[in-house]
Amino acid sequence: MNKKSILLSALLATSVLFAGSTVSAAAEHHEEAAHVHTIDSADSVDGGWMVTEGRLKLDKHAKSVFAKATDNLLGCDYEPVALLGTQVVAGTNDCFLARLTPVVPNATPHWALVYVYEDLQGNVTLTNVKDLPLGE
Repeated sequence: MNKKSILLSALLATSVLFAGSTVSAAAEHHEEAAHVHTIDSADSVDGGWMVTEGRLKLDKHAKSVFAKATDNLLGCDYEPVALLGTQVVAGTNDCFLARLTPVVPNATPHWALVYVYEDLQGNVTLTNVKDLPLGE
Protein backbone atom coordinates (compact mmCIF):
# COMPACT_ATOMS: atom_id res chain seq x y z
CA MET A 1 0.00 0.00 0.00
CA ASN A 2 1.45 3.39 -0.93
CA LYS A 3 1.43 6.45 1.36
CA LYS A 4 -1.61 8.04 -0.33
CA SER A 5 -3.66 4.85 0.11
CA ILE A 6 -2.67 4.59 3.77
CA LEU A 7 -3.58 8.25 4.38
CA LEU A 8 -6.95 7.91 2.61
CA SER A 9 -7.72 4.69 4.53
CA ALA A 10 -6.86 6.37 7.82
CA LEU A 11 -9.01 9.39 6.97
CA LEU A 12 -11.96 7.13 6.14
CA ALA A 13 -11.58 5.11 9.33
CA THR A 14 -11.46 8.33 11.34
CA SER A 15 -14.39 9.77 9.43
CA VAL A 16 -16.55 6.72 10.12
CA LEU A 17 -15.90 7.14 13.83
CA PHE A 18 -16.92 10.80 13.63
CA ALA A 19 -20.06 9.97 11.69
CA GLY A 20 -21.14 7.54 14.41
CA SER A 21 -22.52 5.14 11.86
CA THR A 22 -23.68 1.77 13.25
CA VAL A 23 -25.69 0.25 10.42
CA SER A 24 -24.18 -2.95 9.08
CA ALA A 25 -24.80 -3.68 5.40
CA ALA A 26 -23.68 -5.86 2.53
CA ALA A 27 -20.82 -4.30 0.60
CA GLU A 28 -21.36 -3.40 -3.03
CA HIS A 29 -19.72 -0.77 -5.19
CA HIS A 30 -20.64 1.69 -7.93
CA GLU A 31 -20.24 0.27 -11.44
CA GLU A 32 -17.29 2.59 -12.12
CA ALA A 33 -15.62 2.25 -8.69
CA ALA A 34 -12.36 0.47 -9.43
CA HIS A 35 -9.86 -0.48 -6.72
CA VAL A 36 -12.36 -0.81 -3.87
CA HIS A 37 -12.10 -3.35 -1.07
CA THR A 38 -13.77 -4.09 2.23
CA ILE A 39 -11.68 -3.45 5.34
CA ASP A 40 -10.32 -6.68 6.87
CA SER A 41 -12.06 -7.95 10.00
CA ALA A 42 -8.99 -7.05 12.06
CA ASP A 43 -9.43 -3.45 10.84
CA SER A 44 -13.21 -3.68 10.72
CA VAL A 45 -15.25 -0.52 10.97
CA ASP A 46 -18.94 -0.64 11.87
CA GLY A 47 -21.21 0.20 8.97
CA GLY A 48 -19.76 -1.90 6.17
CA TRP A 49 -17.70 0.89 4.61
CA MET A 50 -15.70 0.05 1.52
CA VAL A 51 -12.44 2.00 1.27
CA THR A 52 -11.48 3.47 -2.09
CA GLU A 53 -7.86 2.73 -2.89
CA GLY A 54 -5.47 3.96 -5.55
CA ARG A 55 -7.92 6.32 -7.22
CA LEU A 56 -7.78 10.02 -6.58
CA LYS A 57 -9.70 10.92 -9.74
CA LEU A 58 -13.46 10.94 -9.23
CA ASP A 59 -15.70 9.10 -11.71
CA LYS A 60 -18.73 10.76 -13.37
CA HIS A 61 -21.20 9.30 -10.90
CA ALA A 62 -19.26 10.47 -7.83
CA LYS A 63 -18.86 13.98 -9.29
CA SER A 64 -22.58 14.12 -10.07
CA VAL A 65 -23.59 13.00 -6.56
CA PHE A 66 -21.25 15.54 -4.95
CA ALA A 67 -22.48 18.36 -7.22
CA LYS A 68 -26.15 17.59 -6.46
CA ALA A 69 -25.44 17.61 -2.72
CA THR A 70 -23.52 20.90 -2.68
CA ASP A 71 -25.10 22.90 -5.54
CA ASN A 72 -27.42 25.06 -3.45
CA LEU A 73 -25.06 25.74 -0.56
CA LEU A 74 -24.11 29.35 0.08
CA GLY A 75 -21.07 30.84 1.75
CA CYS A 76 -18.48 28.28 0.71
CA ASP A 77 -17.16 26.66 -2.47
CA TYR A 78 -16.89 22.86 -2.22
CA GLU A 79 -14.29 21.11 -4.39
CA PRO A 80 -14.27 17.29 -4.23
CA VAL A 81 -10.78 15.83 -4.21
CA ALA A 82 -11.33 12.10 -3.60
CA LEU A 83 -14.03 9.56 -2.86
CA LEU A 84 -12.65 7.96 0.31
CA GLY A 85 -15.27 5.28 0.75
CA THR A 86 -18.79 4.04 0.19
CA GLN A 87 -21.32 2.41 2.49
CA VAL A 88 -24.29 0.52 1.06
CA VAL A 89 -27.48 0.99 3.08
CA ALA A 90 -31.00 1.56 1.71
CA GLY A 91 -29.17 3.62 -0.89
CA THR A 92 -25.54 4.69 -0.61
CA ASN A 93 -23.49 6.81 1.78
CA ASP A 94 -20.34 8.33 0.28
CA CYS A 95 -17.48 10.00 2.11
CA PHE A 96 -15.57 12.61 0.09
CA LEU A 97 -12.39 14.48 0.90
CA ALA A 98 -13.07 18.06 -0.18
CA ARG A 99 -11.40 21.44 -0.19
CA LEU A 100 -13.71 24.13 1.19
CA THR A 101 -13.16 27.80 0.48
CA PRO A 102 -15.35 30.38 2.22
CA VAL A 103 -16.74 32.95 -0.23
CA VAL A 104 -15.31 36.03 1.42
CA PRO A 105 -12.29 38.20 0.55
CA ASN A 106 -8.92 36.68 1.51
CA ALA A 107 -10.52 33.42 2.62
CA THR A 108 -8.31 30.53 3.66
CA PRO A 109 -9.30 27.17 2.18
CA HIS A 110 -9.50 24.16 4.49
CA TRP A 111 -10.13 20.42 4.23
CA ALA A 112 -13.26 18.56 5.22
CA LEU A 113 -14.92 15.16 5.04
CA VAL A 114 -18.22 15.56 3.22
CA TYR A 115 -20.83 12.84 3.70
CA VAL A 116 -23.53 12.41 1.07
CA TYR A 117 -26.50 10.04 1.02
CA GLU A 118 -28.04 8.90 -2.28
CA ASP A 119 -31.35 7.07 -1.97
CA LEU A 120 -32.56 4.31 -4.28
CA GLN A 121 -34.44 6.84 -6.44
CA GLY A 122 -31.29 8.94 -7.03
CA ASN A 123 -32.20 11.75 -4.62
CA VAL A 124 -29.11 13.17 -2.95
CA THR A 125 -28.73 14.72 0.54
CA LEU A 126 -25.70 16.27 2.22
CA THR A 127 -25.67 14.58 5.63
CA ASN A 128 -22.54 15.88 7.36
CA VAL A 129 -19.48 18.07 6.86
CA LYS A 130 -16.60 17.42 9.25
CA ASP A 131 -13.79 19.99 9.12
CA LEU A 132 -10.32 18.48 9.32
CA PRO A 133 -7.66 20.31 11.37
CA LEU A 134 -4.92 19.64 8.80
CA GLY A 135 -2.07 22.11 8.68
CA GLU A 136 -3.14 24.01 11.79
